[in-house]
Amino acid sequence: MKFGIGQPLTRKEDNKFITGNGSYTDDLNFANQIYMYILRSPFAHAKIKDINFSEALKVKGVLEVIDYQTIKKLNINAMLPGFTLKNRDGHDMVVTSRNILANKTVRYVGQPIIAILANSLEVAEEVADLVSIDYEELNSVTNVKEALKKDSPVVREELGNNVCFDWELGDIDKTEKELENSHYKIKIDLINNRLIPNPMECRNTIGQYDQSTGKFSLYCSSQGVHSLKRKLAVVLNEDENNIDVFTGDVGGGFGMKIFNYPEYVLTLAAAKISKKTVKWNASRSESFISDIHGRDHSTSAIMGLDRNYKIRALKVKTLANMGAYISDFGVFIPTYAGTGMLTGCYKIPSAYANVLGVYTNTNPVDAYRGAGRPEAAFLIERLIDKSAKIIGISPIEIRKINLIDSSDMPYTTALGHKYDSGDFINNMMNCAKRAKFSTFENRKKISKDKDKLRGIGISTYIEACGGGGPESASLHLGKNGNIEVKIGTQSNGQGHATSYAQIVSEILDIDIDQIEVVQGNSVEIPSGSGTAGSRSTPVGGSALYKATEDFFSKSKELLAKYKSLDINSLYYKKGFFHHKNDVFSLSDIAKFTSKAGKPLHTEAAWAPPEGSFTYPNGTHICELEIDKKTGKVEILSYTVVDDFGKVINPLLLEGQVHGGIVQGIGQALFEEVVYDNHSGQLLTGSFMDYAIPRASDVPNFNFSFIEIPCTTNLLGVKGAGEAGAIGAPPAVINAICNALNIEHLDMPAKPEKIWNIINKELVAD
Repeated sequence: MKFGIGQPLTRKEDNKFITGNGSYTDDLNFANQIYMYILRSPFAHAKIKDINFSEALKVKGVLEVIDYQTIKKLNINAMLPGFTLKNRDGHDMVVTSRNILANKTVRYVGQPIIAILANSLEVAEEVADLVSIDYEELNSVTNVKEALKKDSPVVREELGNNVCFDWELGDIDKTEKELENSHYKIKIDLINNRLIPNPMECRNTIGQYDQSTGKFSLYCSSQGVHSLKRKLAVVLNEDENNIDVFTGDVGGGFGMKIFNYPEYVLTLAAAKISKKTVKWNASRSESFISDIHGRDHSTSAIMGLDRNYKIRALKVKTLANMGAYISDFGVFIPTYAGTGMLTGCYKIPSAYANVLGVYTNTNPVDAYRGAGRPEAAFLIERLIDKSAKIIGISPIEIRKINLIDSSDMPYTTALGHKYDSGDFINNMMNCAKRAKFSTFENRKKISKDKDKLRGIGISTYIEACGGGGPESASLHLGKNGNIEVKIGTQSNGQGHATSYAQIVSEILDIDIDQIEVVQGNSVEIPSGSGTAGSRSTPVGGSALYKATEDFFSKSKELLAKYKSLDINSLYYKKGFFHHKNDVFSLSDIAKFTSKAGKPLHTEAAWAPPEGSFTYPNGTHICELEIDKKTGKVEILSYTVVDDFGKVINPLLLEGQVHGGIVQGIGQALFEEVVYDNHSGQLLTGSFMDYAIPRASDVPNFNFSFIEIPCTTNLLGVKGAGEAGAIGAPPAVINAICNALNIEHLDMPAKPEKIWNIINKELVAD
């Protein structure tokens, strides 16, 4: 079909973006609008002894200064974790809270302390210098290992140490027994570096409060208005029906825009206090110290293999940096989301993992593209490559021996995931062929002649995604026969307006231009779970599939009713119902239903079966060259073969994979959050110090896919948004280790780090 499922259509929403006609939160302005500036802590850890803002209030244009006491008078709650768990001793983890504005203690650089409201942003920023805050600076800790030492500063006074939780998964007795009996025992220690998400559009909000109705309205850049609405209601002590949330176009999210933040609550509180519309927009520098961060794990692991190189057991211990406060899913990410995927694509009969969540004086850490699965994939793929090197066999061969075979599907892992479908060995061999893996040594000699080092790295990956709560979708027939789709997910640039329209077009066999997709409006769309974890198409698309099928059935029934026709005598083709010599369009049905006062409308909800996910998987192969004089890495080729189940739009899919790979390369080579060990200051607080990949840093990608339908949703699709960021880091680091002939190198592999290794003569001639 021209516009249906499987067609590589260009995005129908792109015209407004490339012509500058998008509508982002910062594009909105209202009458009676004022501006909010947030004064943040300059210290990583300090007691607040006194705050005096009397001089600021004297400045013309300043309307209000809001502090903790102001918030307290409004009966606003502290923020609590969105997910908690039991420790391995059976006791519940101790739940700590997060005030909207700091009260007596600040725990990281950037923590909000007061909000200044003024007629202009310039005035609000300038008068911040007139606010006097008396601090007593305390010792701080930013490193997860340092935080566990006995003499470390305690981040949360309500605890005796910095352990947030102590959790386990798997069978420790079986795993240790298998390890003891293993012929090879391969150990690894690695760091999964902390990252800052940095979407193109910084977070921003507009808050309103209707004095007559008591209703709040929040406009913000989000990944789902309904989940945010629910969270705001809890913190504001309000009924959900008194809060409306609106999201227009969004310039990237990558996980970090699904959460509730103090600034969102502050905007609404400020609107109520000032009786005006309040606008807040984070600068890029402010985003570095106020957004959630991602990753930041320190992990030790041991893997046992028998004499035939088959993996027998995997034991892992991870220290997960939580930051100073628990963000919404902060606890979930390093535990259930990530640890459950540690066995990857491999047959590993026994596995055990212990995860310690650790408080530090840093930004809260939460979901960032892949959310736990990149950490898991990096660990197992580095272990596999290190094992191959120590044992002395090909990285391809060790994977062939241990990858789960397609005949084993469905396959339940030692950590409890049930893979429904996949052909991992075929993916890998296909990718190796496309990457010309077998002739790599010839190309390595060419690099050697140029006094450069060439390496090749392979990684397989699998992730669990496309789960979560129910999603809803509805279809409404307009007077001219157009279809309006309303759905509870939220596009952050993925192309939902196109892919959703293709699903509707497939079933109704109509032109995609007849279909309009509406998202991000909690008034018009009654429910939804939002966009996260690559769930929009598997879950939202399944709900839309149900609603569209119902729409088709009802339209046929209504036509038969209003024209007194035998329903079985109607047949449908390309948007028209045919009956003998008569032809009826959707606009004709709209006229019939409009006259009756009952426009055609259908809605449906769909949720994944309990505990089920989609399992996208694939193989990445990276080939690169290292300049021995500078340590600089140049990626020469990058090949990917993926299995995303049924593909809605190959063009959009490839774009998602490209973007994910670039972010994965960013983690492997460039991106690293660095704090000063003594003061806790963020040293990488701008793009002058925090490097992200540029177009010149990546090659053209060699991308292909196979389609093995998923069995756990109505469309057979597997989530795709995070896959590139999961497979890329181990592929790049494996290639660098191959080029340098070393066992391991922590990310990011910056030129200085590589140059030091080369010049310590660790590279074999």
